[in-house]
This record gives sequence, structure tokens and C-alpha cells, in this order.
Amino acid sequence: MKKTKKLKSKNENLAAYMFLLPWLIGFVILVLYPLFETIYYSFFDVAFNIDGKSLSFIGFKNYYDALFENTEFTPLIIQFLVMEFTYVPAILILSLILALLLNTKIKFRGAFRLIYFFPVVIMSGPVMKQLQSSGSMEIMDASGIMLFRMLSNFSPALANVVSGIFSNFTMILWFTGIPVVLFLNGLQRINKQLYEAAEIDGANKWQILWKISVPNLKSTAMLVSIFIVIQIAIFELNPIYQFVVNDQILKNRLVRLGFASSVVLMYSLIIIALVGIVMLILREKNDEKYLDSLKVRQAKELSKLKKGQTKNTLKAIKVRGDGK
Repeated sequence: MKKTKKLKSKNENLAAYMFLLPWLIGFVILVLYPLFETIYYSFFDVAFNIDGKSLSFIGFKNYYDALFENTEFTPLIIQFLVMEFTYVPAILILSLILALLLNTKIKFRGAFRLIYFFPVVIMSGPVMKQLQSSGSMEIMDASGIMLFRMLSNFSPALANVVSGIFSNFTMILWFTGIPVVLFLNGLQRINKQLYEAAEIDGANKWQILWKISVPNLKSTAMLVSIFIVIQIAIFELNPIYQFVVNDQILKNRLVRLGFASSVVLMYSLIIIALVGIVMLILREKNDEKYLDSLKVRQAKELSKLKKGQTKNTLKAIKVRGDGK
């Protein structure tokens, strides 16, 4: 019996690896090999001539030139980071609100979900460029609002961030298509008995949202945030993406292949660092201390809800008594 079980497990593992083999071959050829080749070229000055490629080792000079000699790369990096730290929270909050609204029992719910997901199907660089050139991305001019003027006097940098959100609100809304679907999936996976128990304990909709829905969507929020970070990083209207892909790879690849390789690697490392920050902020804590503190916190919140319910009951009894 044991031998037959071992043979079955070996056959199942072999079948699994056979199914994975085409993907593994493609990963090695199309991803792993170009990655190591890019790292290798970033330390060389690559020149093309009649005989082919000639490599001359220059160490970290390409990285130094990109960061300190090139006048475009560093400002674009700062602009890209501002874009990420601005757009990711805005898209995350907006997609969560839309998912909560689309999760309610309303008429034509499927049609509304299709409408909000439809931009994902047609979203592309040329379409967004056309919308941007026509001025259709800006919903309103926030500079004339009194609150915006007060904010600009208090913090000009924060006012520029808010102005950027209003100026590109259409693009932010278009990025919410897949995040809304992911949040809807997360909302539908929450156990309905939690909502029923909270309603029996006297919790209102606002308390249920912040005590049950939002905490249970933390892992979904992490997945959505990682997706948004990568989606913005590879989007064509991203200025540093245009600099890296169009200027350095497509135009100057044969002239400055080593410099283009170093730029691509630094850009990739920045994206990986942003993904790591998202995971540190939104990751689930599984340690025992956190679970114990969570249980204590949940017990306190439950006792508060029960106390509020008993107070409301006593008030109702008092009012009835006064009425009599």
C-alpha cells in the first residue's frame, strides 16, 4: 500500500512538472536570460560595428551617469514616485467605495458592474493620449475653489498633489476597473454570519463597515495596491516609462545599450521597493501577540456594542414608562 501511494504521488508530481514545463521554458528564455543579460550589459559600454558587438568594462559608470550626469532621469524618478504615492491611495479608496456600492442589492447591478469594468477593455495608450490632448481627463479646475486656495497657502506641495488628482481624475477612474472586481470578490468572501451577529448585537451600518468589512479586506487591499503600482509603472502615459522604453530602448538601444540597461534595472528596483512598502504596510500579521491583541480588541468592541444596546433598551423602557 505504501509503495503504491508513493508511486501515485511521484506520478502526480511528474505530471504537475510536465504541465509546468512549457511555462518554465518560456520563463527561462523570455525572462530569466534577458534579465541576466541586462545586468551584464549595465556594467559595459556596448558598441556596435561591422564585426558585431564590442564590450568594454566600465563598472558602475552607467549608473553614475543616469543618476548624476543625465538631467532627465532623476527628475522623472521623483515625478514617478509622486505619481505612485498620489494615485495608489486615490485609486484604492475610490475602487473600494465603488465596490461597496456595487455590492448592495440594487436594480441593474450587473449592468453597472459592466460599465465600471468597460474602460479596462478599451484602455490603451493612444486612447488615453487622445483624451489627455482633448482635455477630457480633467473634471474641474480646482484652483478657483476657496478650500484649494487655503490649502495652497498652507502647503503648496499638497495643493499640487490635489490639483494633479483633479486634473487626471478620468485616468484614475479608469484604473479602478480590475480593483473594483477584486474588492467585490473580497466582499463576497466575507462570512455573512458576521454581519448577522453584528446586527443582532445592535451595530449599525457604519460600525459594520469599519469593524467587519474593512478589516477583512486587508489582504485584498494589499493585492489591489500591488496591482496598481505595477499597472501605473508599465502604463504608457507614465513619463519615466516613456523615457525608459521610447527614448533609451527603442531609439538609443544600439547607441547606448549599457546605459539603457542600467536605467531599466534601476527603474525595476524602484518598482520592487514600492511593492515591498505596500506589503509591509498591508500585510497580514500572523504572530500570536497580534492575534491575542486582536481578540482583546474584539472583546472590548463587542462589550461596547452590548452596552450601547442595553442603554438603548433602558431608554426605550423609560420612555414607555413615562408614556404610561
